[in-house]
Amino acid sequence: MVRILIVDDEREIRNGLVTQIPWSEWGVDEVLDADDGDTALEVALRRRPDLIVTDIRMPRMSGLRLIEALVRERYDGSLIVVSGFDDFHYAKEAFKLGVSDYLLKPLDKEDLFKAVTVALQRQREKHASELSRSLIRQGYESAVPKIREELLRQLIGRPYREDPAARTEHKLGQLGLDWLLASQLRLAVIGIDSLKALTIRPSAVDKDALLAEVGGILSQTIKTRHPGSHVLFRSEEDDWIAILEQAASDMAEPYADLLEDARERIGSELEIRVDIGEAVGRGGLGQLSDLYRRAMASLVGRRLQGSEAAEEAPDAGGGYERPEYQLANPRELVEILKYGTEKDIREAMAGFPKLAKSWEAKHPKDLQQRTFEWLLDIFRTAQKTAGWKETSWEKHPIALWEHLERFDTLESLRQQATEQLLKAGESIKAQSGSRSQIVHEAQRIIHQRFQENLTLQMVAEHVHVTPVWLSKLFKKETDMNFLEYLTDVRLQKAADQLGDLRYKVYQISYMVGYQDPVHFSKLFKRTYGCTPQEYRNSRSIRHE
Repeated sequence: MVRILIVDDEREIRNGLVTQIPWSEWGVDEVLDADDGDTALEVALRRRPDLIVTDIRMPRMSGLRLIEALVRERYDGSLIVVSGFDDFHYAKEAFKLGVSDYLLKPLDKEDLFKAVTVALQRQREKHASELSRSLIRQGYESAVPKIREELLRQLIGRPYREDPAARTEHKLGQLGLDWLLASQLRLAVIGIDSLKALTIRPSAVDKDALLAEVGGILSQTIKTRHPGSHVLFRSEEDDWIAILEQAASDMAEPYADLLEDARERIGSELEIRVDIGEAVGRGGLGQLSDLYRRAMASLVGRRLQGSEAAEEAPDAGGGYERPEYQLANPRELVEILKYGTEKDIREAMAGFPKLAKSWEAKHPKDLQQRTFEWLLDIFRTAQKTAGWKETSWEKHPIALWEHLERFDTLESLRQQATEQLLKAGESIKAQSGSRSQIVHEAQRIIHQRFQENLTLQMVAEHVHVTPVWLSKLFKKETDMNFLEYLTDVRLQKAADQLGDLRYKVYQISYMVGYQDPVHFSKLFKRTYGCTPQEYRNSRSIRHE
């Protein structure tokens, strides 16, 4: 990766250099910037740019003083000095310190391009020379793994360029990797799920040690199972990259599933989960970066899709809405948090994969962002509809975001979101009354207004919950659904009224809320085992 640092205290000039110059076309991968010499020194020593373009006149630490400090710190990149003063003294002093070029403001784009091209070429030659000397000092064999890794990172990380092809092919031959040029290849990206979470939490494991253990299992499995050529190396993103020479016979068992076997072994021995994205195609310098891109797309897809178990939400049953619909309705979900059990919340969260699918996220970062926004929406609704008084999430939302961004798979984000909702549910319940109060109020309304054409929707509106949730509460508290309870109340009232001979049976039917006396009689007989008239007659006999 080619990295440069722009240093200028004038914001417009600095921003213009950063944003208006086509750096990527000039072979630059990353552009850093700093507004003074002190900041630039800290950035340069930490990020080690290949090239620094710095102004001369700046407050506190001038460009020349910056260069002097870099020389003392053994900075080995190239330097270009920019000045608005046509003063030979500055140029002379700058060249004495080893700068690559000296340009005058206002900068000419063509002049800058030539200066940058020369500086980067010198840097590449310098690196090549230093690499050659390093090989002599350390011994060729000990340097090969690192050289191989760096070369492979370059090949998979940037589009193919024809100009260095011959040199690259020669290097591959020297490193024993010339089989990459003509063979059918299987390129796999093996990523540790939520690596950041594993290595940042209080009981964190050492990242390099964990990656080394994963690499060891992969290497052993591939060496044991794969008969052809292969290479295994770490990417700059801390994934493992495996490239296997793929003969036609290898497309079938037993070699096609060797990486899956390694994945299962990693899960068993290290108790972590890894996902694998793969791509197959012809080798060659022009194909490696495309194979890597396709394998990464496969890996991202696996992380966004989740496990098959997570995709299958249990049937809600009883006519209730499916979990993903409950999750998409903030008010319904808040009612589950307020009145439901831990089991209710977990059952609702089984629909998270389908909810997440509706977001159409293209990258784990998108999924993290949508999960974050979704949780905030739930919390805001809890404040408005459930009177939730907790505000820490509102005052410090960045803490919630920083927590979620450690998890890069659908399943891990589902687990984290579930934990957030369980905590919120406990807090909401602690601040609100018992759910039985809702049922008691609904029962009171039914007893007062049973003669009316009463519906679940009408009662739910009076007690400020949704019909779905009121029905669930009724079932839990009374072992009857709403209609069963309403029918029971009406028939009890009817049985009492049947003792009053002033009213005919059909009149009593109207009095308890039934406009159809025939339907009333059927319901009464189903409950009491006899018709209303028979019930009245039996009561008259008992009274006599």
